[in-house]
Amino acid sequence: MVPIASWTSAVDEPFAGATREVVEHASDLVGAEGIADFPLPRDARLTTLRTRLLDLINSSETAAARRTEACAVLAALHRLQHEDLETALAQQLSSLSEIRDSISALAGLSPRQLIDTVPAQVCRDLALGRAMISTISGSVWLPQHLHIEERTAESATFEQFVDGARIPLSDAPLETELLVRRRTVALVPDPVSDKRTYKQIVDVAQTRAYVAAPITVRGRTIGMLHADRPEDPNSLSDDGLELLAAFAECLSTVFESACLADHMAKQFKRAADTYAEVVAMFDDSGAPAAWCSPQPSAAARRPVRQLHSAPTGAASLTFREREVLGHLATGATNMQIARNLTVSEATVKSHLKQISKKLGTSNRAAAVAAYARMTQEPCGIAQ
Repeated sequence: MVPIASWTSAVDEPFAGATREVVEHASDLVGAEGIADFPLPRDARLTTLRTRLLDLINSSETAAARRTEACAVLAALHRLQHEDLETALAQQLSSLSEIRDSISALAGLSPRQLIDTVPAQVCRDLALGRAMISTISGSVWLPQHLHIEERTAESATFEQFVDGARIPLSDAPLETELLVRRRTVALVPDPVSDKRTYKQIVDVAQTRAYVAAPITVRGRTIGMLHADRPEDPNSLSDDGLELLAAFAECLSTVFESACLADHMAKQFKRAADTYAEVVAMFDDSGAPAAWCSPQPSAAARRPVRQLHSAPTGAASLTFREREVLGHLATGATNMQIARNLTVSEATVKSHLKQISKKLGTSNRAAAVAAYARMTQEPCGIAQ
């Protein structure tokens, strides 16, 4: 991929050729000699000339010939600025296309791989000198990976400082307010004098200007991107900040996808491990190993009640009616039966009526006796 040549658009390039001639002509007319070489962005210089030309044209003291000349130069300046805007727009669209391609190359990487890859990718694609990716854990800023394009004698000191660093967000108000809380990007033109910056990292990095963008997942900042251009700090611009913002926004989506894939992989592994443990419990015959077989309770070891040769109508008893009859045989009251079966007393009474009808009994004792014959077990009920 061809990297973005510079964050400075055409409006920041020095004047040359025909453009310089128009600017110098305008400067001569308004008495602003040398403005073509002023240390200002190109667009700012053109705007200054336009303003002065308008003042000259509107002045009652301006001679007709000079006013006509000023109008012609003003029209030329308008044309120049229009061309600059078109060039800047084309560069922005090209840059966004490159960012899209760059993000596509990151898809499929794990969270750890993204952390290791993104800083270098940012430097290459956005023509930056240094880039650092960090994560946010609670109220702590955790630098994860720093990439430096052109190393200097101070590079090792910077790397050692961020390696394993834990920076309280309370010590970095700018990052806390803009990146974490507002989830917006930041262009910091003078971090040394800006009271909101974390001075320790500013000093050790010797940065004179930097840009930063949040990495967000589901509306929450989980990380940050910081970048600068040590060799040319003044070249960082709002246009470049927008490109970093676009990169970080796309990266947030990739990061969320990577985190989800990582979580799913861990879940699958946990399920596979559990399955392997279950399989290990069985011997070669497929039966559970003796040491893991559930032991029957005392109640389960009792002889199973065999229902047989029941009185007339016994076979037609429903499962619930048999349950009611079983509780009745223990001497339980209607209220106790209802509580045990989580039904109302009226429901229990209804079941008892059906039981009496099917068994041909007229009272509770007769029903219990019939139950005893069905199970061939004595029933301990008070007479």
